[in-house]
Amino acid sequence: MRTTRSGWARAALLLGLAMPHAAEAETGRVVEIRSYNLKPGTRDRFHRLFEEEAQPLLRRFGIAVVAYGASLHDADSYYLVRAFPSLEDRQRKEDAFYGSDGWKTGPREAVLACIDSYTTVVVKAGTLKLEGDPDAAADLAALVALNQDYIRSVQTSDVRRFQEILSDDFLCSLPDGSLIDRRRFLERTAQPPGITELQAHDVDVRLMGDFAIVHARTTFTASNGRSGSGRYTDVWARRNGRWLAVSAHVTRN
Repeated sequence: MRTTRSGWARAALLLGLAMPHAAEAETGRVVEIRSYNLKPGTRDRFHRLFEEEAQPLLRRFGIAVVAYGASLHDADSYYLVRAFPSLEDRQRKEDAFYGSDGWKTGPREAVLACIDSYTTVVVKAGTLKLEGDPDAAADLAALVALNQDYIRSVQTSDVRRFQEILSDDFLCSLPDGSLIDRRRFLERTAQPPGITELQAHDVDVRLMGDFAIVHARTTFTASNGRSGSGRYTDVWARRNGRWLAVSAHVTRN
């Protein structure tokens, strides 16, 4: 996928598409990005189920679908982006939708049969109004999923996944101030991480054409059992149609 966007804007702002009037773009409005890992070979069926059965039902419950489709970062991923006036509205509408007979006796079983796992990120939307940009939505969904992969791979010492998502010229700044290259990062990854329960919070993805910056806060449990926290900034670049991590900066308290 090729993009012609110039400059940068927060990904949440790029997704300020669902509300037609500027007066409705309040500070409480949120965007939900859901990234699905589908069972091999089910993505086409999942897409048909969504378009023909799930999406009309979502509309009936007043849930605004901003964007959806196949993610580019692997063959079995799919994304869904929905917008809500507030967190409270999101909770109320999703409770009503998922508790409805229309969902439970309708496409639910067929949809769930396609899903291996999924992650959900909710971010604040801004007041900037832009034209609909499905490329931006696809990029955001891919980057959210890759960010989740990165965090999981740190926690599980998944060298193989890092070999797939790190660029050859990847560099990482560690909490002690040292700078390591891809080879040394993979060597460190192969060792026990020394922390457990690593989680990312307040994930903020900024798109800048073929580059993206991800900021987030972390919490974890240290080897001595004490709770810890930190922050990280990752830089991603689109190379030959794929998003790859080119640098990372990690701090821990």
